[in-house]
Amino acid sequence: MSPTEKQGDTRQRLLRQGLDSVRRTGLRGLVVREVAAAAGVNPGSFVYHFGSRERFISELVELWYAPIYRQLRQTASLNRSDDALEALRAVLEQLLQLAAEHAGFAGHLVADALAGERAAQAFLLRLPSRHVRLLLVLISRARRQGRLADAPAPQLLCFLVSAMGLPLLLARGPLASSDWLPPSIRQLQAWMADIPAARQRLAWALAGIGRMGEKS
Repeated sequence: MSPTEKQGDTRQRLLRQGLDSVRRTGLRGLVVREVAAAAGVNPGSFVYHFGSRERFISELVELWYAPIYRQLRQTASLNRSDDALEALRAVLEQLLQLAAEHAGFAGHLVADALAGERAAQAFLLRLPSRHVRLLLVLISRARRQGRLADAPAPQLLCFLVSAMGLPLLLARGPLASSDWLPPSIRQLQAWMADIPAARQRLAWALAGIGRMGEKS
């Protein structure tokens, strides 16, 4: 292996170990020395490759998010039919599946941003120009086609997210290991975390903001 290949391997080992650490403890729990030790790398190599903990975390979050965003864009491009509502539905269903798979990481990310982790805050501030913008564009197209209620696109997006996405993220993220919850709430949590149930909520939400949901 050439020196360049060795450097690339070291960098990737650190990133993989960092992702494993964040999935367990969140960004706030990430300790550089522990990540380096688990990856079999000395702290000096970590500094050489990343310079600082904040830059390392920024790359970690981007490494996690980039495939998610790529899948959403691919789904949108594969559904470029004349019916913008169907394209929106396809992207939202894809987002539901991804949210279920990555709820733990996403939950850590939001909690860490609220706790003051700057790299997490910077990432969340970039989201409006990425998959949030993608959804707003699809919603606006569906409105222009007369398929959705005549309301501001951000308002419609808030309704959709609160109906389908937030319950799923809560149930599979922060509430996933809440053994202190009473049985009645755990039963509700199971419904919140269930993918078919989330798809049903999505169908209801789209019907609710569709023209069929408007009063004549």
